[in-house]
Amino acid sequence: CSLFGSHTKSVEFGCVFVASFSQVWLLGHFWLEKSTEEQHFVSAMAYRFSVAALLGLVSLASAQDSPAPPPAPPAPPPLPPATAGAPGAKAVDDFDHDAHMHASRERHLKSMETSGAHYQRGVWSYGDYKHNIDGVTTPHGCAAACEADEGCLHWNFHVVHHRCDLKSEATGHDDGVPDWISGNAKRYVSRPKSSTDL
Repeated sequence: CSLFGSHTKSVEFGCVFVASFSQVWLLGHFWLEKSTEEQHFVSAMAYRFSVAALLGLVSLASAQDSPAPPPAPPAPPPLPPATAGAPGAKAVDDFDHDAHMHASRERHLKSMETSGAHYQRGVWSYGDYKHNIDGVTTPHGCAAACEADEGCLHWNFHVVHHRCDLKSEATGHDDGVPDWISGNAKRYVSRPKSSTDL
């Protein structure tokens, strides 16, 4: 057992076990001096068992000698519950998305009153030209982006997500869509209704 350097309990146990088993095997081998097939089979099995036991104990000892993995970091503490009446105490589930959308629409429509650009509640349908214009986060910016682009006739602005879409020749306006406001470029000239439109 001096092959293993520093001894652990499992290595010492393995050495004692293998030495004891080997002595028993040797005694049994000499006791079975007659060379019958059964005696050779028993001897071969005893030898194989002792080798397998030694290898198993060595791998067990090396596994026990390796350092244990570090413990997992502790979980973050739970957030304290909000107390009633405290600022920010309103639960996330109590947020009224519909009321937020209506308030945002009215705020954006009010901001357009002094812009000089055409604006209205609702959305232009079809005639997709450009979607989600980069850097445009207000209806003023959306109207200006449409005016600056020769291919744009209408603009749509989403009042919650602050998304600006430009439209070319659209087929109609839907003023019943509550989460969008829209407008026309100055170059847009609405065609008069024909008798077939009536």
